[in-house]
Amino acid sequence: PPRAGRAGPPRAPAPMQQRRASSDEESEGGGGGFGAWLADLVGDEEIAEDVRVYTQTLAICLLVRFLLVEPRFIPSLSMYPGLDVGDQLAVEKVTKVARPLVRHDRFPIHRNEVVVFDPPPAFKAMVDGRARNEALIKRVVAVAGDTVEVRDGRLLVNGVAQDEDGFVNERPAYEMPKATVPPDCVFVLGDNRNQSLDGHIWGFLPTKNVIGRAVFKYWPPQRLGPIVFPEGRYG
Repeated sequence: PPRAGRAGPPRAPAPMQQRRASSDEESEGGGGGFGAWLADLVGDEEIAEDVRVYTQTLAICLLVRFLLVEPRFIPSLSMYPGLDVGDQLAVEKVTKVARPLVRHDRFPIHRNEVVVFDPPPAFKAMVDGRARNEALIKRVVAVAGDTVEVRDGRLLVNGVAQDEDGFVNERPAYEMPKATVPPDCVFVLGDNRNQSLDGHIWGFLPTKNVIGRAVFKYWPPQRLGPIVFPEGRYG
């Protein structure tokens, strides 16, 4: 038998020890899959790790951008005074899809919500150049089945005059005959009633064109805060 202090013949590691050692070697070498492939490609493990982190972060940002919320800025005065030129805001996209599924709400978009949407064909027919394809922002004032009209400087929904003095820039100086909002559509107006190319000119907006709801202003700092959705009376 070997004496104390002298190494004897090496013993074969137990199966569990072999598996553990093999796992440690793989971890030290970067493992397999995307990480190892990227390290081999760039020839530097530190750079490969930076690229991996950047790629994952970008994927998460894109997922949030296209499915949950996206930033928008205000290019005109059509929604003044609530939204001014240069304001930047967050537009959430979940509610439109979640309401019919979770709450069984037949109206995915509600009255007085501020929405960002792709312009309908009637708008595009009136506008030339790049602006005809740019997203718009307006306030929903009526939903499918509502009657809407503008008379004597007041907006009437289902025959009830709406109290809008707290958030519109001025009362409308135009008249619009009574009309009924068709199924799967909403009717939108700009808060700057007399300086907005909106539904009173080009008609109804299909709900499928709605990108999402404007919910929060985050720039400039002095205008930080939620978008106002006032309550109304609709008969």
